[in-house]
Amino acid sequence: MVYQICLNIVLSFLSSITFAVISNVPRKSLLTGGIVGTIGWLGFWGLSLHHAGIFLSSFVCSLLLALAAHVASRLHKMPLIVFYIPGLVPVVPGISSYEAFRALLTHHYSTAMFGFINVIFSAVGITCGLVAADIVMRLVFSYKLVGRRTP
Repeated sequence: MVYQICLNIVLSFLSSITFAVISNVPRKSLLTGGIVGTIGWLGFWGLSLHHAGIFLSSFVCSLLLALAAHVASRLHKMPLIVFYIPGLVPVVPGISSYEAFRALLTHHYSTAMFGFINVIFSAVGITCGLVAADIVMRLVFSYKLVGRRTP
């Protein structure tokens, strides 16, 4: 089990950093972007191990990822997208959509339908997590700003 955890940490970190390099993000954000991607992937992987479902796993993953990305963007004074995009790479349902399309093209319609439903649940979960994190962070930072203005 410890081996699997270490392997998932290393591979999610490397995939996030690799995509960040391909996307040409600033060098000083590479390490933090890798950590953000690792946080998101560990949330997804941990819930998937406990059979939480694709929507909940994707939601929690993107929520953790987005909260970490908000904090990282504030610390580094960089745009949020610099941390979102490399962080989302490990959890985007690319292979699931490929398998669903392959099943569709090979006339396995029930498998294709199940695959497309999983892709949709995953995409909606990711989107809801990003939106929820954005709402939470706006409330937190607006409260901080309002608190500073009052004497």
